[in-house]
Amino acid sequence: MRIRLLASLVAVGSVLVAAGCGSGTSAAPVPAQPSPAPAAGPIPPVNHPRDVAAMARRPCELLTAKQATGFGFDLPPEESDGLFGTLDCQWSKTTREQQLVRSVDLTMFTNNPTLEVAYSRDHRGLPFFELTEVAGYPAIVTRTNADIAHCDIDVKAAERQSFTVLYQSEEQALKNNPQESCEVGKQIAAAVLMNLPPKS
Repeated sequence: MRIRLLASLVAVGSVLVAAGCGSGTSAAPVPAQPSPAPAAGPIPPVNHPRDVAAMARRPCELLTAKQATGFGFDLPPEESDGLFGTLDCQWSKTTREQQLVRSVDLTMFTNNPTLEVAYSRDHRGLPFFELTEVAGYPAIVTRTNADIAHCDIDVKAAERQSFTVLYQSEEQALKNNPQESCEVGKQIAAAVLMNLPPKS
């Protein structure tokens, strides 16, 4: 008898709970939870930031004449309009017939997470992609064509400040080993980096 009474009470309780859940009244809506913060990306922070913005209108000063000729470029370099109020600079070496031997293009970004954006892109189709460091600063090195001595080096000099060195060569030695263009490009990027003033 006692067992039947307990069973009846449990059944009644279940019906009441089910009726409460099925009633037309609803509880106050639960406020939406904020989206979780994105996980920290693989681009490390910069420990000793350098001020790209301070040189945004003077890009051709980021290689000294001695450095430029040491890398085999002619003087003077050529300045051109860049992005978002910056200027770009190109150093090049040409033959007497004005055929390009080698060149480097310098582009600066003063308020853009360039490396984070570059890393987030789908880079599976690239023949070369490397997250690395240049002179202790985060860098991404890419090549878009396996057969051409052409390398792109993005360097993060400070938070939301970076520069890109695009190095290309038509020299036979690098044509036979196009990956070597990235090693030359890294050396140029390191020189540019050291010529940026420290960020206060």
